[in-house]
Amino acid sequence: MQPQRYLCLLLTLLAWSIAPACASTEPPAVERCDAERVQLQMLGTRGPELIPGDDQASTSYLIRLDGKAKVIVDAGPGSLQNFKKSGAAFNDVDVMLFTHFHVDHSADFPAYIKTAFFSQRDKDLYVYGPDGGDFVAAADDFVARALSNQYGMFPYLGNVLNPDANSPYHIISHAIPWSFGDLSVRDVHDGHGLKITAVPSHHGPFPAHAFRVDIAGCSIGFTGDMSGRLGAVPGLFADIDILVAHFAIAEDATGIPANLHMKPSTIGKIAAESRAKQLLLTHLMKRSLAARDSIHLSLLLNVPHRRL
Repeated sequence: MQPQRYLCLLLTLLAWSIAPACASTEPPAVERCDAERVQLQMLGTRGPELIPGDDQASTSYLIRLDGKAKVIVDAGPGSLQNFKKSGAAFNDVDVMLFTHFHVDHSADFPAYIKTAFFSQRDKDLYVYGPDGGDFVAAADDFVARALSNQYGMFPYLGNVLNPDANSPYHIISHAIPWSFGDLSVRDVHDGHGLKITAVPSHHGPFPAHAFRVDIAGCSIGFTGDMSGRLGAVPGLFADIDILVAHFAIAEDATGIPANLHMKPSTIGKIAAESRAKQLLLTHLMKRSLAARDSIHLSLLLNVPHRRL
């Protein structure tokens, strides 16, 4: 797919593969998807590599409601520039979600906080991500290490973390429990017209979560980087309207790459078991860019899909 103007792809949930679900005559078990109100925008669709001739930003996604930014999922390098170019306002964002804290998913976070000063943000920002591990910080530590007045990289921004400080808004951060032993669905956020849930995922030794965002009756799922070994994700994504899956390796990958990421056949299996209505393949790297046009569609089990 050719890069779109402003390096971002705008997908309305009124896509052809979703419309039949919204037009069903069966009594809905949940609120109907109000597809005209919800949009998913890709702010970054690549991993951490420098790819000659490729100008896409690293991983980041934006969910809008009624044209306004509501949720940012991950904040990879370069994604803030695409957020600006999209015309979105950071003051509208209620929640930032981090699937995990690798650099290509989180490096633009302090830049968002800086730009909030100039956008005159005046409402609290909720930040969620997994617990920490041996190699990465937990969500609350990640935020503090970036911004704390005492020990942050950018302590001049630290007033947003101190509830007693004179700041027009504050950051409220939460580390979501992560464990291979407890794969139950976690309730993350319920408010601002959003219901956000998560389950632990396997990304080698790095704590990670897959997220589901329910908004205006529509559902969008994000696998994040994961190998798919834990098996909990299809339950989280049941009957999802759009499934955003990370396609970082080819089917013949082995070793460390296969310990960190899903093979295309795993993505297809998860999409089918989830009964996903539309599948977006993103987080492409050199190895998956080289393989994307040769993937046999049977690996994706005939789920309607698009490769970014």
